[in-house]
Amino acid sequence: MNKNYDNKNNAKIVLGLINIILYVLFFAVDLIVFYDHINYYANGYALFMLIYTFFLIVFGRLFGMYELGDSTVTDLVLSSTITFLFSDVIVYLILCLIAFSMLAIWPVLILFVVETIIATLLVFYENKFIRDSYPVEYAIAIVGENHYKILDKINKYRDITVDVKKKYDVENIDFDNLDPILENVERVITVDIDHEQKKRVFKKCYEKGIRIFDVPSITDMLMASSSIIHLIDTPIVKINKFGPSSFEMIAKRTIDIVGSLILIIITSPVMLGVAIAIKLNDHGDVFFKQNRLTKDGKEFKILKFRSMVMNAEEKTGVVLAKQDDDRITSVGKFIRKTRFDELPQLLNILKGDMSFVGPRPERPEIYNEIIKDMPEFSYRLVVKAGLTGYAQIYGKYNTAMRDKLLLDLYYIENYSLIDDIKLLLMTFKIVFVAESTEGVEDEETNK
Repeated sequence: MNKNYDNKNNAKIVLGLINIILYVLFFAVDLIVFYDHINYYANGYALFMLIYTFFLIVFGRLFGMYELGDSTVTDLVLSSTITFLFSDVIVYLILCLIAFSMLAIWPVLILFVVETIIATLLVFYENKFIRDSYPVEYAIAIVGENHYKILDKINKYRDITVDVKKKYDVENIDFDNLDPILENVERVITVDIDHEQKKRVFKKCYEKGIRIFDVPSITDMLMASSSIIHLIDTPIVKINKFGPSSFEMIAKRTIDIVGSLILIIITSPVMLGVAIAIKLNDHGDVFFKQNRLTKDGKEFKILKFRSMVMNAEEKTGVVLAKQDDDRITSVGKFIRKTRFDELPQLLNILKGDMSFVGPRPERPEIYNEIIKDMPEFSYRLVVKAGLTGYAQIYGKYNTAMRDKLLLDLYYIENYSLIDDIKLLLMTFKIVFVAESTEGVEDEETNK
């Protein structure tokens, strides 16, 4: 069972290396042919090849460019495109610095277009090769009462994860004799089963070499930053942190101030254009202010470009936006998809109400409803609310509140400035992912 999994990973690594070599060769040709007036020694060209390779690997891994067989073709092409964009622009700027002049940018644009076209063709055939050669693994699911559609999500993407053939409810399982249901199984998915049940399943899977997918509990996430210490001969699990340290908070705030000032200046033409479009669309207010919660439950006024009709909640009351919500204006649909409606929050970041990265701020009314059924939701308020965050990168607008909590807790318990930078870069990718802006299908979705 594990051999097939390892072979698949080896095949992905080989194809990834071949692709990197090919893209580096394209870059070498571009450098030699179009920038031949810059006098390099041979080792100078070699150094640039290494630099370009480094960026392809770093950005490729960050954006998921090499996840052949585990992502859709569309997602892989998008990841590749963004990787080329970042790598090409950075290396071009390095070239300009070395040449002490602004070099012609059109060779870099040609390189970017060629790489994107080649990557699109390669991804289509390589992804098909991986999936045909290493089909998804046969899995069963062992679920408790509250598995909240997790299996629907898995089955929706079963061609890139696992194929769940059977679902077993915990009340119908003999945990003293798991052998019959684990026969010829390659993966086991556990959802909402108690500690004792989980322990027995994990032990039996370990004995049989069966890989496990486990949907974590809130307690599991609170232990995400744990490490093992040894008290003489006894291992003890130590919970290392509960959010950023004082030094990390100072560094985070410094980045927020400097970054927001720079971005306000850079995006000011875009914000001006959006403001004019909103005003011309229905002559209503350009900005929309709303009470939100941030660190320690403090309320603040979040600032956004208005994407709905004026006084949208007079009839509906406080509700989350739904798919195809008729309250959203024509301009609003565009600025929501492009995230332009969020740009005024740069002012909230500069003021100190929010940070660039953190849990998205909830409305007090919605928050008070959530904690009635999920008191642990208040744990998100350990840190400042953010413009983007772990739940925004790996979730969607309509992600269930419990899943949002799990994602945010993972971010809080494993906080690092490096992860903040990574999440900011990945935010660039999700701007192009339509699913991340989907509204809720109904009010039950987020309960």
